[in-house]
Amino acid sequence: MKEGEEKIMCKLLKNQQGLTLIEVLVSITLLGIVLTTFLSFFNQAYSYTKKNQDKTVGINVARNVLYYMEQQDYNRFQAQYFPGKNPPKKVQLTTENCKDSAFESVAVCEGFFSSTINNVNYSAIVTLTSDVKLDNNQVSHDLTMYLTGVEVEVKWGNQTATVRGLIKK
Repeated sequence: MKEGEEKIMCKLLKNQQGLTLIEVLVSITLLGIVLTTFLSFFNQAYSYTKKNQDKTVGINVARNVLYYMEQQDYNRFQAQYFPGKNPPKKVQLTTENCKDSAFESVAVCEGFFSSTINNVNYSAIVTLTSDVKLDNNQVSHDLTMYLTGVEVEVKWGNQTATVRGLIKK
């Protein structure tokens, strides 16, 4: 180091004035901006996680209703909702239909169609279809004799989740 540089360094190290008020305020402001930006990431991540958690619960409720529908007696459902030679293509079921003869227990049916989890009310709408469609969206008349299509839509708040399946003979 040169002699001139040593004098400047010596003066800087021996200077006991400290920082000015403006320098302190600017540094605190910059630190606040950086921390606020950094912490907003955690708030956004929490919101995303909460929304996905609600959707997961909704899908699980829909899967439980679908499983319940798959366990029902196929012949009772066919006789109740698709009678005769010209049955309807679609039938929608709600908690009101739990009193129908196709269901064995009204209380169990209502428990599946309308449930409360974590203080959130979930209500299910089940759509039964008499036509079973293949992958190419064509109706398979051979499968229609043995299967009934089921679509379960669960609603809670302003969200919905849908699951599809089949009831077999």
